[in-house]
Amino acid sequence: LLRWYPLYIAYSSPARAKNIHTFLVECGFEVFLPMERRRVETDFVIEYQAVPAVCNLIFLHAEKKQIKYLKRFHYLCSQLQFLSRRRLSDGRLEIIYVPDGQMNNFILANTLPDPYDQRISLEYSDFLAQRGKHVRILRGPFCGVEGEVKRIHRNKIVVALLREAKIAVGLTHIDPNDLELIDEK
Repeated sequence: LLRWYPLYIAYSSPARAKNIHTFLVECGFEVFLPMERRRVETDFVIEYQAVPAVCNLIFLHAEKKQIKYLKRFHYLCSQLQFLSRRRLSDGRLEIIYVPDGQMNNFILANTLPDPYDQRISLEYSDFLAQRGKHVRILRGPFCGVEGEVKRIHRNKIVVALLREAKIAVGLTHIDPNDLELIDEK
């Protein structure tokens, strides 16, 4: 069963995370490494470089047995570790995965052309005045993305994506007319 697994990279650095990402892509896997632009100054030259936003986390779309094979037989992937959590029912560990729809929203929110210009804050709207409302963005770079109103602070509404996973991306400055309330059934 193909799933998106967030994997911890032990003893990681930005360069190692990029190397693992490149290796997995060359092997034909769908991989997501959240990137951000950082300002780097060298010899009076200012550059912006794309570096991993979290250098010890990578998302891999694969079957669990494929990941176990990679960890066992490829040195570069031997540093990958599944993220897990304890079940409330019996206390046993279970491997964390991200549902496809939520991962697609997360990828869309993190692969915009210029992340510095895309921080979004929603203005107050009466139909969104309660936390927990599910919304869909109708226009703009996040068109089609679904999320949940997590917080309303004065005149700003924060929409968080990936509500069931342990990952959230806050979006700001979307016109309330570009939002649609999703019926919960």
